[in-house]
Amino acid sequence: MRLETIAARGGRDVPSASRPLTPPLYQTNVFVFDSMAQVEAVWEGKERGFVYGRYGTPNHAMLEAMVAELEGGEAAVACASGMGATTALILGLLRRGDHLVAARDLYGSTTALFTDEIERLGIEVSFVDASDPERVMEALTPKTRAVFVEALSNPLLRVVDVEALAARLAGRGVDLIVDSSLASPAVLRPIGLGASVVLHSATKFISGHGDVTAGVVVGSRAVVERVRAAAIRVGTNLSPFDCWLAARGLRTLHVRLERQCANALVLARFLEGRPEVRRVYYPGLPSHPQHGLAARLFKNGAGAMLSFDLGGGAPAVERLMKRLRLIEFAPSFGDVATTWTYPARTSHRRISDAAKAEIGIGPGLVRLSVGIEAVEDLIDDLTGAIEN
Repeated sequence: MRLETIAARGGRDVPSASRPLTPPLYQTNVFVFDSMAQVEAVWEGKERGFVYGRYGTPNHAMLEAMVAELEGGEAAVACASGMGATTALILGLLRRGDHLVAARDLYGSTTALFTDEIERLGIEVSFVDASDPERVMEALTPKTRAVFVEALSNPLLRVVDVEALAARLAGRGVDLIVDSSLASPAVLRPIGLGASVVLHSATKFISGHGDVTAGVVVGSRAVVERVRAAAIRVGTNLSPFDCWLAARGLRTLHVRLERQCANALVLARFLEGRPEVRRVYYPGLPSHPQHGLAARLFKNGAGAMLSFDLGGGAPAVERLMKRLRLIEFAPSFGDVATTWTYPARTSHRRISDAAKAEIGIGPGLVRLSVGIEAVEDLIDDLTGAIEN
């Protein structure tokens, strides 16, 4: 072969009698075939294979299989973000004329998606207090196709009784969708409690290192294939590299969450004892109104997220931002480093003040995503930042 051909086509086949311990990265956007019969077999699903990056790669398959097994689902599909996964899920599952019941205190962007976009497609959405299964049941109509809740609400850490709600919905032809981003399968496995579908912003605890933006939907093969088809059509596909990074992070999920949950409980107890703090929202505390429910549903701790309300309101939050030295402001969660954010001006900024007040997001509310640092250093940093 001439040099130009060698340069263009070299390095594709590296013979080896062994295999890598760490799964390799398939950084390609297309796959080649050896025969037309193979093309037909792969396209028709008769033979396992890959075609084009938007349809999936071995890295997608690896991540999807890992999350599906951890969640106890039949299959999973990876998307480019948590919101991408939510969008593909709704487009794949619902049709014009369907009705969706949703928790009223969802992540702000999810609420905006449902009110500003989904309703324009002819899908009716009703928002209810999902912590009360009876309220959910009262909102059902003959056109209700699904109920959408967060296992732990963002940012007030309300707990949904997934098991009780799933039991009430059984046999009605209504899918229970659980966004478990704040919990992760290390803390809660909703499918084992009766949920139909589990959704993750894999940007958060699944990947865990602040270097991936991803989402995953887990459920039955029938549901997942509908969601996958929608994801392919709208292009919410995840890159092979992000799949590889998320799968790498997933291998340390339980180790990370064990430390993060333990740290969160210590910090929640510390903050609850501070006079500057009006209230702490953490289901691991006996003072949380759903502490007993959390103890029954959650394994290995009550999660690594907590929120607290500073009595000084917005001025106290401003002082917090100026004084914190170790804990940094970052509008996300799930990293190994502890971060904080201000929901009224980040995740819920596009929601009206009246709506924020109705769900309990006030001017002094701070959300803390707890990492794996020495908890004594975190306490020292918070002490200097919140004291008057």
